[in-house]
Amino acid sequence: MKTILILTAAGLLAGFAPAPQAPATGEEMRASFTGWVRFENEEFQLYGDEDQILQPFSRPCLSGAASRNAMRQAVQDLNNAKVTISARVMAWSDRDGRSIRHRGSIIRNDCGGETVLLADDIRPAN
Repeated sequence: MKTILILTAAGLLAGFAPAPQAPATGEEMRASFTGWVRFENEEFQLYGDEDQILQPFSRPCLSGAASRNAMRQAVQDLNNAKVTISARVMAWSDRDGRSIRHRGSIIRNDCGGETVLLADDIRPAN
């Protein structure tokens, strides 16, 4: 199951295959994603195509957040840049309420996907 999820999630950004399947409840899946990032409110949206960050409400994308401090720094340094994000993938259905809190940031899932990214690290892509 984890292998399928990783391959499907990677395919989402590489070729925009269908959205990744959500991990089973209680199952943790970690992965790294490379794409272009746009920051909105306290979350980021990660896109597979650079042109998408210039279009409002562009889809498909993956929503997520890092710690509040990491997000503040990333907004200044990495908005609209190509990045690599290391994260835990969480099923949107596992949220409690209308959002997910992750280390002081709030994920509202503006991308509307079945999964969101709880990021440990956001850095410029090589």
